[in-house]
Amino acid sequence: MRNLLARKPDTVVLLLAAYFVISFIVRLLVPNGLRMDESQQAFFSQWLVVGYDTQPPLYNWFQAVIVSVFGLSIATIAAAKNLVLFLVFLSYYKLAKLVLDDRMFAAIATLSLFTIPQVFWQAQRDLTHTVAQMLMINLLLYSIIRTLKMPSLFSYVMIGITLGLGMLTKYNFTLVVFAAFIAVFLHPDGLKRLLDRRFLLSLVIAVLLFLPHGLWLLDNFSLAANRTLDTMAQEAPTGAFAKLVKGPTEFIGQVLVIMAPLVAVYAIIFGKSFLRNLRPTTAWAHFFDTVFLAIGLQVLVLVFAIGITSMRDRWVLPFLFLMPIAFCLKMQARGIRADVFARRFLVVPLAVMVIVPSVILVRAYMPTLFGRPEAYNAPYAEFVSKVVAEEGKRPGLVLTDGWLASGNLQLQLPGIPTICTFFGNLTIDYDWTAEKPILVVWLPAKEGTTLPAALVDWIQQNLGPYYLAVTTKNTGIGYIGGRPEDQRLFGYAWIYPR
Repeated sequence: MRNLLARKPDTVVLLLAAYFVISFIVRLLVPNGLRMDESQQAFFSQWLVVGYDTQPPLYNWFQAVIVSVFGLSIATIAAAKNLVLFLVFLSYYKLAKLVLDDRMFAAIATLSLFTIPQVFWQAQRDLTHTVAQMLMINLLLYSIIRTLKMPSLFSYVMIGITLGLGMLTKYNFTLVVFAAFIAVFLHPDGLKRLLDRRFLLSLVIAVLLFLPHGLWLLDNFSLAANRTLDTMAQEAPTGAFAKLVKGPTEFIGQVLVIMAPLVAVYAIIFGKSFLRNLRPTTAWAHFFDTVFLAIGLQVLVLVFAIGITSMRDRWVLPFLFLMPIAFCLKMQARGIRADVFARRFLVVPLAVMVIVPSVILVRAYMPTLFGRPEAYNAPYAEFVSKVVAEEGKRPGLVLTDGWLASGNLQLQLPGIPTICTFFGNLTIDYDWTAEKPILVVWLPAKEGTTLPAALVDWIQQNLGPYYLAVTTKNTGIGYIGGRPEDQRLFGYAWIYPR
C-alpha cells in the first residue's frame, strides 16, 4: 500500500473509503451500548425541528432524515458518522490539492489527520457537531480559494451554501468566517472578489439557509448559550487575576495537546527540513497563516470578554486541523520533495488505521484489560427485556433525566416516544393507558435512590402531585464482558393512569 500511494497519491481516496467502511463494520460488531453523542443523536432523531439545544441542528437533521428513511439502529447511527468522516477526509484532500502543486504532499497532509488523536480516535467514537463543522470548514475554504483563483457564479453560490450550512454546525464557526474574511481581504485578489456583485448572492444564500434556525435562536438564546457558557466557566478560580490567566493558559494548553503528536511526527520524518521552514512563503501559506492567527486572536478576545476558564479539545480542534496543509505548503515552497519522505511517513497513518479498529474491538470484548467497561458494554438491552417481562407490558412513554439513558432506551424501544427532562423544550405526543404505562428510568450512582428531583418536577407538572407516590425500584445488571462486580445500576418506576 505504501508503494501504491507513493506512485499514485489519488489512491488515498480509495484507502479512506475502505477504512471508513471497516470502521462502520467494527461499530456493528461491538456491543450496542451508545456513547454520549451517539445517544444524543438517537434521542434527537425523534424530531425534525429548527432548534434542539446548545448546538445548531445540521447534524441532527442529517441523522433524523437517515433514521426516518431506514429506522433507528446502530447501523444508521454508525453509517451517518462514518459517511461524514469520510467526507471530511475527502474534502480535506480536495482542498489540499487546490493549494498544493504536489499531489503527494496533498496526500501526506490528508493522512496527517491520523496523527491527531482528537480526529482518529475521539471523532471516530464521540464527536458529531464538530465533525460536521470540520466538513463545512473544508468546503467553505475550498469555495473561497476556488473563487480567488477562478471566480464564477457557481463558486459564489458555493460560498453562500457552505457559509449558511457551516453556521448550522456549531456557533463558533463564526470565528472561522471572520478569519477567512480577513485572509481574503489580505489576499492580492481578495478585495476584487469581495466587491464583486456575485458576493451579495453568497450572503443572501447564507442568510436564507440560516434564517429559520436564527429566528429560533433569537427566541431561545438563553437555552442555546447558558449551558455552554456554564461549562466554559467550570472550575474557575476565585481571584480575578487567576481567572484572567487561566483562560489563555487553557487555550494554549489545548493547542499544544492537539498539535504535539503532529509536530512530533513531522519532526521525526522530515527532520530539520521541517523545523527550519515554518515561515510563510507563498500567497496560500500566508492565507492559511492569517486564518490561524485571526482565529487565535478572536478566541483570546472571547476568553477575556466572556471569562472563559475551561476549554475542551473538541472546541479547539476545528481551528487547528488544517495545520498539516499549512505545514506542507511551507515545505513544498522551500523545495522539499514529498516523494523522498513519503514511504517513511506513510508508515504512521497506515499503522494508526490498523490499530484504531483493533483497539476498539479489544476494548469492547475484553473491557477488563482497560480497568472498566466501555459505554458500548452497558446492558441496556438486558435491562429493557427484564423490566418489560417483569411488568408484562410495553410502555407508552419512556421518561428519563439524562440523554445517555434516553438515546439508549430509544434504541431498545424503537417507536415508543422518549423524553428527557434535560431537554424540556422537546415534547412529543404519547399514549398513556393501563396497557401503555409510563416507564420512568434514571441511572443512580448507588442503590436505594429514589426519583431524582428533575423527574419529580416533571411528574408533578405534567401528571399531577397525585402521581408522585409511585413505587421505585433499583436493579444492577452486569456489563457485557465485564467482571461480576461491574454493575450498571438502573432506577425505574411504572406509572399507570388512575
